[in-house]
Amino acid sequence: MASPPQLPLADDLFLTAHDTVRGKCLLSPATLGLGLSAALLAELVLWRRLDVVDSKIVIIDDHPTGDPATTAVLDQLLREGSHRVVRDWISFLATGVAVDLVERRLARGGHVTRQEKRSLLGGNKVYFVPADSMTAGWPATRVRTSVSRGELLDVSDLVFSGLVLATGLDQQAFVTLDPRSRAALFDQLRRRMPAMLQELVAHAEAAVGDAVMARRA
Repeated sequence: MASPPQLPLADDLFLTAHDTVRGKCLLSPATLGLGLSAALLAELVLWRRLDVVDSKIVIIDDHPTGDPATTAVLDQLLREGSHRVVRDWISFLATGVAVDLVERRLARGGHVTRQEKRSLLGGNKVYFVPADSMTAGWPATRVRTSVSRGELLDVSDLVFSGLVLATGLDQQAFVTLDPRSRAALFDQLRRRMPAMLQELVAHAEAAVGDAVMARRA
């Protein structure tokens, strides 16, 4: 049986952050937003549109990517001129922009379907239910399998893994990794992820930590 196709980084993270059958989110809305914000910015780095230097975003190519989600983020960056602090952009995109862009992209691709269910407190709650549970669970499975076999992850999967750890999703996605495989994953993240992407993931992790502390205060 052929493996499901590899989706864009933020789509992989969104699917991993949701129950593969019912579409229930495994993260708080704030943490999901922060993770997807960093993932979309990382996609633009992979598209060679952005660099991250000294905690700031540097635009190196302002041409559209051909993908509506990343092009929308790039356009927003261009409109804001010189305000390019990474942490500020992660926080801004997490206010609903990133989640909406990724949901729309997944829906356009037929990977999720929008469903509304009436809540016990009244009103409707919207879920984006995976169209195929195998495709939805594939990103985490792909990483676990590769690491367990001693294979090298590509850059996109390195960033995906970093954001899974940064958002706390590893408690579900990587729980079956044995200690040796987990250590091998951390070694790859340290040695093989480009520095600008390591910095981006670190900012996401710090933002998630701050959001958790704010909820507890």
